[in-house]
Amino acid sequence: MEITRSALAALTLFAADTNADTQEQLTAYRHQIDSLDQRIVELIQQRARAVEEVGNIKRAAHLPVTVPTREQQVIENAQELAKGGPLPPEAVGRIFQNLVEEMRSWEAKLDAAAPQSSSQPAATCSEAPVINAHGHP
Repeated sequence: MEITRSALAALTLFAADTNADTQEQLTAYRHQIDSLDQRIVELIQQRARAVEEVGNIKRAAHLPVTVPTREQQVIENAQELAKGGPLPPEAVGRIFQNLVEEMRSWEAKLDAAAPQSSSQPAATCSEAPVINAHGHP
């Protein structure tokens, strides 16, 4: 009976120690994820500034609203960059599809608020450069 109590006490201590290690690991990875999320948001905002500039250039040059081939190129480029990573390229493509759509929607709101003549079409975010994992186009 004493051996069983000792074994149970040892297992309880081991489990508590293992749980503490697990919590420390989870906390460390969660901090890493939070830091990465902050960097991702900063890059998205940096991309939005580039999109805004593209819109200004397109409005001044009276260029077409969207360039579907460019949008597709952005998505395909992101998928190519994702090859070899843990997240499948198709998943990265869907993320970029949403990014392009959100940027296009945001820019349409900017265009609607901007003073422009009726001959000036709205610009598109699809011309913005793709930013790689290092923050460079």
